Amino acid sequence: MRVGRARLAPRESNAQEICMKRLSATLALALLSLSAGHAMAEGAPKLDVARSCKEAGDFGGGGDAKLAFKGCMQDENDAFAQLQRDWSKYKPETRSTCIAQGISPMPSYVEILTCIEMYDNVGALNRRGAPTQPLGASPAGAPAAPPVQPDATATPK
Repeated sequence: MRVGRARLAPRESNAQEICMKRLSATLALALLSLSAGHAMAEGAPKLDVARSCKEAGDFGGGGDAKLAFKGCMQDENDAFAQLQRDWSKYKPETRSTCIAQGISPMPSYVEILTCIEMYDNVGALNRRGAPTQPLGASPAGAPAAPPVQPDATATPK
């Protein structure tokens, strides 16, 4: 009787590959957090966004993958330039949180920049004392939207 590793079915192999990618991202995040203080002083982190853009282009759903890649890289380069220019203006805790979010599962300067902008906007609202409310709620003093009435002609299933 032969004892050894069984050949994995394609689905199992794909699941292992995803697991390994997540593990790699987690390790990268851990290493990044260890050197966060150093990275914070130097500016925005250097990321391999070309891989992310290639995969996004391949996943594009039938469009021109080369055009999608080119557009993605332009967006990433623009976001990186803005991050570099404004890096010292961002709070260290916001930078750290958003770097962690922007490197996993796929590295993206656009994700980091969007995260920072959202943190800044929420902080500005909180400083002005604007009350937070659930998504879809009417602002204070505004009339509430009327409830949606079921269609009288619809037949129940």
